[in-house]
Amino acid sequence: MRLRLIFAALAGCFGALAQQPCAELSKLALPNTKIKSAAMVEAKYCRVEGTIWPEVNFELRLPAQWNSKLLMVGNGGLAGTINTGAMTAPLGRGYAVVSTDTGHVADTDGHWAQGHMQRVIDFAHRSVHVTAEAAKAIVLAHYGRGQAHAYFTGCSQGGQQALTEAQRYPRDFDGIVAGDPANYWTRHYVGAHLWITHAMEKNPASYVPDTKIPALADAVNQACDAVDGISDGILNDPRSCKFDPASMLCKNGDGPSCLTALQVETLRKIYQGARTSDGRQIFPGILPGGEAGPGGWARWITGTAPGKSSHAALGLPFLRFVAFENPDWDPFSFRFDRSPGFDSDVDFVDKKLGPIFDNINPDLRPFRDAAGKLIQYHGWNDPDISPLNSINYWESVVKFMRDPEGLSLFSRRVGIRDETRNFYRLFMVPGMQHCSGGPGPSSFDMLTALEQWVEHGVAPDRVIASHRTNNVVDRTRPLCPFPQEAKWNGKGSTDQAENFVCASPPASSYFIE
Repeated sequence: MRLRLIFAALAGCFGALAQQPCAELSKLALPNTKIKSAAMVEAKYCRVEGTIWPEVNFELRLPAQWNSKLLMVGNGGLAGTINTGAMTAPLGRGYAVVSTDTGHVADTDGHWAQGHMQRVIDFAHRSVHVTAEAAKAIVLAHYGRGQAHAYFTGCSQGGQQALTEAQRYPRDFDGIVAGDPANYWTRHYVGAHLWITHAMEKNPASYVPDTKIPALADAVNQACDAVDGISDGILNDPRSCKFDPASMLCKNGDGPSCLTALQVETLRKIYQGARTSDGRQIFPGILPGGEAGPGGWARWITGTAPGKSSHAALGLPFLRFVAFENPDWDPFSFRFDRSPGFDSDVDFVDKKLGPIFDNINPDLRPFRDAAGKLIQYHGWNDPDISPLNSINYWESVVKFMRDPEGLSLFSRRVGIRDETRNFYRLFMVPGMQHCSGGPGPSSFDMLTALEQWVEHGVAPDRVIASHRTNNVVDRTRPLCPFPQEAKWNGKGSTDQAENFVCASPPASSYFIE
């Protein structure tokens, strides 16, 4: 805030400021910020590296041919590195692009957090905000003028960062893309990472090996693929799938294409999601479909052996060193239920870390009032973060915005009941796994859709997604603003987007009326 006010005042008084050459940026004095280096890279862009107090490192790339926009790209997992890979494409489009390591150096077991609450806070929400402020100040110094628009895009933990910005720092960015967000962070770590690890590994006989995943995927498709009217390996809305793992119960001893009774119960727990013994939902479950493939269950849920899944690799270090601050913590001692006289461990994690990490506030009025636009997307077959988490958040915002207090004065005057779609839209992606991959079309350009919305007022009513095999596009489909979904018009190839329309689902129960 301080940086923004200082530079805005200077620009307002004197118009465009003197441009500072790349090398001179290393001498730039900014509050709580040290510029470690600034140098041109092949005459194409200026790379600026810096640290914001106490340990938030960032890299900003300033192109020689600038499109007058700033883009910040988010992180993944537990962060700890600057996401240089995501910076390349937007830099090629002329963006000044920035990324942060979120204030710590990645390790394999979470030791970075032990005894360092400031690192935890920086990782949870502060780092993106302070990096955005520093980047804007450097942009102004280098180009002699501020950015016309500032954007943020990220998926997974980057999606959590995106919704953090919309809720906690609503004036940082004009437009935000939030993909597969882990915004209900504590419940995701407890109710997905740890719940699935418990289901798979607490009883060794309950573990489902990765060798059974292809048979599971085939069984799900056989039961549900044709429900949407097209047999294509994609479940248009997996909530309509009534697959029962018991249909795979072994009849003549264990085998590679069947499930033991304990394995059936394991899958039921994963699909239904974390619940207490009295049936209260802690976090929604993984939906059926898209189990096979390199980004599917073999990576996230089963791993190549017990303890090797991505759910275990991400969840256990965080809970061990951030939640319980005990390197000897036993994950299988975790209590999902309350015991007499004691809260559950779910309550403990909620109370300790929820205020820092969780971003489930449905009141997006400050972001709306700042003219912000938010596009959220989520893969229907995400094996990491339940897609129902995104739907739950979107529905909470719709409900809040339909309350008279949530509406703007103008909308109350003219009788508009729902303003949400005017600044926030959710796109569910059939057949997409976590942020990418899966049997469905999962390659799409939400940044361009966001630009059109922010800069030209053209709201995204349809975004085309594509699927590639051997680097050749073999299927396209439209993504539709939820609760609409893509429906085949009955003519032409089902592999071509032009033969689909966005239409409301037949059951209105999927939408808050």
